[in-house]
Amino acid sequence: MVVDFLKRQKATLSAHINNYRGKKLHGRFLIIESDDWGAIRTPSRYALEAFKNKGLDLPNSVYKNDSLASNEDLDALFNLLQSLRDNSGNPLKLTANVIMANPDFKKIKAADFKTFYFEDFRSTLLHYPQHDQSFSRWQKAITDGLFMPQFHGREHLQYNRWLKVLQAGNEDALFCFNLGATYSGLKDYSFMEAYDWDSPTDVEEQKKVVLEGLRMFENVFGFKSKSFIAPCYNWDSALEPLLQANGVKIIQGIRYQLKPTGCFDNYQRMPHSFGEINQLGLAYNVRNCFLEPSMLPAKDWVDSCLAQIATAFLWQKPAVICSHRINYIGYIDKGNRERGLRDLKTIIRKVQSKWPDVQFISTDQLDEMLALK
Repeated sequence: MVVDFLKRQKATLSAHINNYRGKKLHGRFLIIESDDWGAIRTPSRYALEAFKNKGLDLPNSVYKNDSLASNEDLDALFNLLQSLRDNSGNPLKLTANVIMANPDFKKIKAADFKTFYFEDFRSTLLHYPQHDQSFSRWQKAITDGLFMPQFHGREHLQYNRWLKVLQAGNEDALFCFNLGATYSGLKDYSFMEAYDWDSPTDVEEQKKVVLEGLRMFENVFGFKSKSFIAPCYNWDSALEPLLQANGVKIIQGIRYQLKPTGCFDNYQRMPHSFGEINQLGLAYNVRNCFLEPSMLPAKDWVDSCLAQIATAFLWQKPAVICSHRINYIGYIDKGNRERGLRDLKTIIRKVQSKWPDVQFISTDQLDEMLALK
């Protein structure tokens, strides 16, 4: 009991620290920022079973259900968003942070793992029969005001690190590669941090990757992304002039930017607050609420998220809910999707009951509220 009490007190204090600084907004606004749309991770139930039989720990990881969203997944999600509307009639919106490309496994293997090749995420979707209409569903949801894509990266992958492990002949990495996954069981999180670097000279290559990703985004969606969220909240500030020059106005993130130092998992923590404007005129949007039931199923995410929303509103900040794609995916396990949708619906209904004037917006709509040029 004492331990639980102390945990709650610590969480409450953390929520206040996360919100007391920064710009205040008049009105109550709710944003859902959801990362990883378009990115391959766990390809299928078959692959997950193969990982288990191989003796890899991946079936027990938080990413075991993190597959591409199927047609059925999207229907369930978009039906829920359509049913939840604020008092102005606006539907609940998902700011969908999109990864534009995935590894082209065939070409990489043909090149003996010496060169990285990628394919447009729409091509990846077509590899799966239950995902063949996924992108058309995205397009309709964009038109309906439910789904607002924003730029997350070209890949969600530090591909140079991955290629080195493959070139070294790591058995587990090669096994996963042949199943269409980037896992290895060897510091996999370091593969996910696309804009981490091992040497400062890596930043120049990252700039080219970001620029190509931004161009792909505009070509696919027909508009520039107004915001950017770095994979794993990890990026070098040297990327920011390029982002600003190509239409980005807002950087999504948590309370701290994790700036690379050349050593994986040892970062310079740079604090940011909501509405803070840097020297380039870019604004920071800080996530202050979290809904991640897939990552920790035993936790009561409804109560914790509602408490965080209350604290955000107390400090006149938008409630910015971080809720990754994984929470709404049932392609591998339908129960995972059902739990995520159920928790989301419960939270929104309770928010509307307590704060009936709450307005549903997407991250890109913050530019006018923050008076960004």
